Amino acid sequence: MVAYLTNDEVMAINKEVLSSIKVKKADSFKVLSHRKLNAVLEKVAEASGDVYDKAVALLKGISQEHPFASGNRRTSMVATVRFLRMNGEEALVKDDAKILQGVRESYYTDAEIKQWLKGGDMREFKR
Repeated sequence: MVAYLTNDEVMAINKEVLSSIKVKKADSFKVLSHRKLNAVLEKVAEASGDVYDKAVALLKGISQEHPFASGNRRTSMVATVRFLRMNGEEALVKDDAKILQGVRESYYTDAEIKQWLKGGDMREFKR
């Protein structure tokens, strides 16, 4: 049975990354859309495939739906790693801002993201 993150857990992750990984002075916790966050988590639960397919849905969902005022990409990465660990798996990647930007901009396919989460190589993000 797959374990899922709750809305409260994802919001706590956002607070955590904003306090520990400062990028901008103005970084502050604020949920812009509870509806978007709920929709992302529902999409993860409904995603077919294995836990990595669901992790792809989580990473893309938070990055692309932008439910928080700040730290969406950082939150998506930490939440994805935590989700995989909750389910006995590991994300074998480092937090890479350029790749996360590519995820946000739909530059990568789901298959590419899945392989990257499993430790595979990722092509360079180019605009």
